[in-house]
Amino acid sequence: MFKINLNSLVKPKVFWPAILILLILCATFYIQKEKEKSIRIAKETELLRTIEAKKVVESKLTEAEKQISARDEQIKLTLDKLEKEVTAKKDLEAQLVTALKEKQDLTGQIEELAAKMPQNIELEKIVIKTSSGLKGKILSYDKDNNFVVTDLGSQSNLKLGDILSVYRDDVFIGRVQIEKFEGTSSAAVVLSPWKNVEFKENDVVKKL
Repeated sequence: MFKINLNSLVKPKVFWPAILILLILCATFYIQKEKEKSIRIAKETELLRTIEAKKVVESKLTEAEKQISARDEQIKLTLDKLEKEVTAKKDLEAQLVTALKEKQDLTGQIEELAAKMPQNIELEKIVIKTSSGLKGKILSYDKDNNFVVTDLGSQSNLKLGDILSVYRDDVFIGRVQIEKFEGTSSAAVVLSPWKNVEFKENDVVKKL
């Protein structure tokens, strides 16, 4: 076993070099410890920064999730509203198709009735003389759909199916039949024999 001879260390030639070596060793150990401490502090600081950055990222992620959730809800509401509008539009289109079919059926019935009616002009002159006096005028004429709008309505005791004779400058030019009316106006479809007649605004209408 190695033993240190204290007497030999006390000698000047051995003592001071030994002290110097010890000092160097202590200084080296201290520097190493300080270096390790600096590295540890740097790592702790970096770890704290990483944790703070993680918290920030998590906070942003939570906020983004909230925004995405709110946007998904808004998209859902918009889709629901759009679906309701599409359904309502389909219902309106179905009602329109039904109304058009009913109009076509009514027009066909009117044409059948008109075809059975006498078309003697001389008889019309007799009707003029014995007219009840209900008189109005055409406000507008729809050539594409073959109907006119008059200024006679329910206030004039007008009824659905009433037939009006149309005159221009006291000359008979055709007949129309009441299809719809309100207080002071009515819509009348042009009867089949006179569909080619060009009716005009202010043409006179009289009830048969």
